[in-house]
Amino acid sequence: MRFIAVWMVLLLAVCSATVAQDVPKADLFFGYSFLRANSARNIPAFSNNGGLGTLAWNFNNHVGAEFEFGGYHNGNIHDVQFDTTEMTYLFGPRFSLGRSRRVDPYIHTLFGGVHLTSSLPVTLVPTPVSTQATTTRIAASQDAFAMALGGGLDIKLNHHVTIRPIQLDYLMTRLEDFGQSGQPSQNRNQHNLRYAGGILFTFGGERPTPPPPPPPPPPPLRTKSCPGGSTVPIDQDCPRQNITLGILASPNQICQGATATAAPNASLPEGAVTQWTINGEPISQAQRLDFGSTGRDPGTYRINLKVTADGYNDASADTAITVLGYGPPAGTLTASPSEIWFGEKATLSASFMSGQCGGTLGPVSFSAAEGSVSGSQFDSAGVQFAPPSTSEQRKTITITAKVSDEKGSGSAQASVVVKQRALLSARQLPDVLFAKNSDRVNNCGKRVLLEELRTLENNDPEGKVVLVGHIAEGEQASKDLDLKRALNAAAVISAGREVCTAFPTSQIFVNTAGAADNGVGFQPNFCGGSTTERAGQTVASGDDAAKFRRTEVWFVPSGGALPASGTSAKDAATLGVSRLGCPR
Repeated sequence: MRFIAVWMVLLLAVCSATVAQDVPKADLFFGYSFLRANSARNIPAFSNNGGLGTLAWNFNNHVGAEFEFGGYHNGNIHDVQFDTTEMTYLFGPRFSLGRSRRVDPYIHTLFGGVHLTSSLPVTLVPTPVSTQATTTRIAASQDAFAMALGGGLDIKLNHHVTIRPIQLDYLMTRLEDFGQSGQPSQNRNQHNLRYAGGILFTFGGERPTPPPPPPPPPPPLRTKSCPGGSTVPIDQDCPRQNITLGILASPNQICQGATATAAPNASLPEGAVTQWTINGEPISQAQRLDFGSTGRDPGTYRINLKVTADGYNDASADTAITVLGYGPPAGTLTASPSEIWFGEKATLSASFMSGQCGGTLGPVSFSAAEGSVSGSQFDSAGVQFAPPSTSEQRKTITITAKVSDEKGSGSAQASVVVKQRALLSARQLPDVLFAKNSDRVNNCGKRVLLEELRTLENNDPEGKVVLVGHIAEGEQASKDLDLKRALNAAAVISAGREVCTAFPTSQIFVNTAGAADNGVGFQPNFCGGSTTERAGQTVASGDDAAKFRRTEVWFVPSGGALPASGTSAKDAATLGVSRLGCPR
C-alpha cells in the first residue's frame, strides 16, 4: 500500500505539467510486476515478483497493437522451498483515451501463452550402497494458454518519457495440476491478479518546429493613389498602365472590290495616338481603318494598330483580312440512263454551286457533240453511224452543262453511250427454177413460195421478202425475162386470192441480175416426180443450165439488212405487181 501511495503522489505531481499533444508512433515499456497466483487446487494462493516489458505500435490516437513479455518468480512458497517461475508472452489490441493526452487511461485484451517451471527438494534415504542420506530437487515444466484483461494509466513527462504508475490485470492461465493421490492430471483455469508499474519510452510523432514569428510591420509610409487603384509613396511617380488592345475586323474575308472595317475592340485612353499599318506600311492615324480591296491581289493582309498615350505603356495589336479571288462555278452533270439505243432519250440532271466571289448563278444550258438537247432531254435520233451492219455499233456522245454567274462561267460534262442495233442477216431459201425462155412459176417453185416462205412470213409479219431474177445466156425470147420471173414470184405471194397469199407488196422488193454472176450461190430446188407439172414446165435435175434460170428468194427479219444482191431493189407495189393477179 505504501508503494501504491507513492505512485499516486507522483501521478498528481506530473498531471500539473504541460505536455505537447503529439501522438507517438510506438512505445516501449519496462517495469516491475507483482503477481498474486491462485493454483485452483489445494495449494493456497501465493505471490510472485518479477518484471514486465511491452512493445506497442499506435495506429492512431486511440488504437494500438501491443506485445507483452513478463517473468515472475517465488523460490520458497509457503516455507516449503517450493520454487516456481512463470513467463508470459501475450499479444492483443490496446484502446486509449488519447495517446496525445498528458494523462492517458487505457485498457487492453491480450492473448498468448505461459511457460511454468517448478521444483521441490527431496531427501533420499540411505541404501546398502550409500549409508548417508542425500538431498536433491525434482523439477517439471509445462506450457499452456494465457489471457490478460485489464488496463492502466500513463502519465506523460515529455515527448519521449512516460511513467506508468499502475497497470492492473486479470491474468488467466490454464496449467496442468499433475494429479493427486493417483488421480490423472488435467488442465485447470488459474485466476490470477497482476500489477505492474514502470517507465514508458515513446518514439515518433513529433510535431514540426513552428515557424518563426513574423517580422514587425514597417513604419507607415505616406502614399498617394494612382489610376488603376494602385498606391505609391508620395515622392514617386505613378506606374504606367497597360492598354488592353485588340482589333475587330468586319468582315475578315472580302471579295475584290469590297471594303472591310477594322477598329479597336475597346475604348482608348483620352488623347491616345493611333497608327495603322498594312503589311508594315503606314496607312492611317484615324480611330478606325477602312480597308479597300480594289486593286489588291488576292491574299492575306496583316493589319497592325499601335497606340501611344501619356501615362500608359505603348500597346500593339494585329489581325488579318483576306482578299478572295474569283472562282468559277463548279458542279456535276449526270445522264440517266447512261447507255441508250439509237433514237432513245436520256434525262440530264445538273447541279452547280456558286463559285467564290461570283455572285448569283444563271440558268443551266446543255449542249451535245451529236444529237440534240431539248430542255433536260438528250435525243439520240441525230447521232450519225456507219451504214447498218450485222455488228452492233457504239458511239460515246459528250454532253456539256454550262452555267454563268456575274463574273464568269463554269461547266460540267457527262457521257452517253448511243448504240446502233446490229442488223439481222437475211435468210436465203431454195431458188425458184424456170423452164427455158419461160417466166411462169411452176408448181415446184410455188411450193417454196407458198409453204416455206409463208411460214417465215407468219412468224415475222414485219419482215421483208427480196426476189432477184436471173436468165441464162441465149435466153432472148422475151424482153426483161429476169424481171418478169421475179414479179411473177412476187404475185404468187401477194395476190391474195385463189392459191396466192396476201403478203404486203410494200414489204416485197424485186431486183434483177440478168445473165451475170452476182456472187450469190445457187440453191437447187428440183422437185422431180413429187409434183405434177404442166407440159414443158418441169425442170430436171440433170439440166445444168437450170442454175442460171432462177429467182433468188430471201426473207429479211424485222430490222435486218437487205442482202447484197437486193440493195438496189424496188418494192413490188411500185413495179405494179398487183396487175398480174394470181399466176396460174
